Amino acid sequence: MKKNALVWLLLAAMLLPSLAACSESAENAGEETTPTQSNTTAEVQQPEEEEPEMGLDTAKLLYADRNYDGYNYRIADRASGDWMTFDVSAEELTGEVINDAVYNRNLVLEDTMGIKIVEAPMDSVTNTVKTSITAAADDYDIFTDGLNSLASLVTQNLIMDFNNVPTIHPENAWWDQALYKDLSVGGGSYMMTGDISVMDNYGTWCYLFNKQLITDYSMENPYDLVDSGKWTLDKHNEMARTATQDTDGDGKWTMADTYGYVTETYNNFAMWSCFGYRICEKDENDLPYFTYDGDNQVTALMRVIECQYADFTNMGSKSTVTGGGSFQDNTRENQFAIGRALFYYAGMRNVTLFREADTDFGIIPAPKENEEQAQYYSSYSVYNLTAYSLPVTIQDAAKVGDITEAMAHLSVYTLTPAYYDQTLIGKSTRDVESEPMIALIMSTRNFDLGVCFDWGSSFSSMTGMTVPDTVASNFAKGKKVANKSLEKFLDKLAEAQGRG
Repeated sequence: MKKNALVWLLLAAMLLPSLAACSESAENAGEETTPTQSNTTAEVQQPEEEEPEMGLDTAKLLYADRNYDGYNYRIADRASGDWMTFDVSAEELTGEVINDAVYNRNLVLEDTMGIKIVEAPMDSVTNTVKTSITAAADDYDIFTDGLNSLASLVTQNLIMDFNNVPTIHPENAWWDQALYKDLSVGGGSYMMTGDISVMDNYGTWCYLFNKQLITDYSMENPYDLVDSGKWTLDKHNEMARTATQDTDGDGKWTMADTYGYVTETYNNFAMWSCFGYRICEKDENDLPYFTYDGDNQVTALMRVIECQYADFTNMGSKSTVTGGGSFQDNTRENQFAIGRALFYYAGMRNVTLFREADTDFGIIPAPKENEEQAQYYSSYSVYNLTAYSLPVTIQDAAKVGDITEAMAHLSVYTLTPAYYDQTLIGKSTRDVESEPMIALIMSTRNFDLGVCFDWGSSFSSMTGMTVPDTVASNFAKGKKVANKSLEKFLDKLAEAQGRG
């Protein structure tokens, strides 16, 4: 599992009966699936016993016999924007926890294996690397980008199957097992992440709640609700309605008022996926088929859209708080930062931003569809949760794989602990209660090939829906195009994998 060494230590203190149950895939490809039937990403696995006892000094000894004579290990990554990569390279120690963890990891890795890590930041990673690979240029050893961008290369014979690199061992704890299993296709694994990065953590969705508003309105403790398995959509909506107030009494809904839930259109999909649903499941040959338009799935999305556009949200008809992406007036981020929202649903990236705000908040997973749902799930941004891919132009895949495996392993003792420290430490306190919740969130991500590839806009169409009663008809209109797009992909995949 992602962050296995640390996550399982945290989970041990709070494993729930609801987390112990894992769901299974539907027996037949055409069978309608429910959250308790789906091919779950969150299968609870036992940690490797020796891993938590090993430290950085011990781990690096496993690679001490390498000497790659100053080889430049070239990593292409994002150079700009809110989601720019910051966990690949660090020039010096600065006192900032992630920077220093990256610096120390790279120093040990370079000294141990006789290499030099060379970062190649760029504005359009996948397109730039694609041009390089198409020209048969050996410019990069590995590159990282959003899942949707990497997915675009799968059928083009431009990136390698991690399973075919003899020195990479995807089954090891420092590789994210959920992503490895759920985003494989036709037996090939073309995208990987794990302890090697924290950018995937930043792109994972979580719920923040305002602790003061919970106290002011004598609401149930959200941590207790999660632990008891009673943190559901109905409970969420009940609490959100209670907190929604015309605070300044002027009869208008502005940033001066208090909202129960601040959200964005992407969360139509995000919340739905946290009910355990997927756009696609996979058959016995590891090939995707559509499941998004079953009766249960449609009903669930209708409920989500009702919530998203309810009067207690910033997207409701009364609200003037509609913007996002910054802490300026009338943005959902600002609304939560100034203490005028009970719940906020977005990427973990924003947790570190809110740590500088005066508002005291906690972190929990998204609600379940109902109490019968076997476990919690978490969602992610398909655009900003990044993973790694390997160009087919690599001259020595075994060497590159060996360095990559070591980098991922050593990150367990450097980058991952630094991430938890940065995320949990606030302006004046350490949010101890959130610690096991973050572990739960990271270990229950519901990855979905249908989201990464968006065949026939089957995924993106969800985010634009605003009227619950039109969900079924919208799906019906798009299904023919979606099926045709998926069939075309499967033909290309078979050809690329030599099965066509």
